[in-house]
Amino acid sequence: MKRRMFSLAALLLLVLSISVQAAQLRAVSNRPTLSFSGTTASCYVNCKGASTSDDLYATLTLYQGNTYVDSWSDSGTGSVFVSGQCAAKSGRDYKLVLSYTVNGQAQSSVFVSNTCP
Repeated sequence: MKRRMFSLAALLLLVLSISVQAAQLRAVSNRPTLSFSGTTASCYVNCKGASTSDDLYATLTLYQGNTYVDSWSDSGTGSVFVSGQCAAKSGRDYKLVLSYTVNGQAQSSVFVSNTCP
């Protein structure tokens, strides 16, 4: 009986420690969004760290071809939402680049492309 109680307690402790670790881990998918409404470009990203305590700094930069158009930045803890809008030219190709740091460490930039209708 004593051995069975010990096994049950050990199993319970294992399950609780796994669920606590799972709560700390977060899926990190920092993919920016670039859409158009007529000739207005809408840019945004919800940038997240792997932990809710990570310090983040994120910048979105919009390019028409290789030409700089505009940029927006913000910082936060755990996650940061960055967004902005600007005028675009119909029929032109645009690229939105996300540059960000997590706890001061630069991460690989992520970009998306789209064409203004």
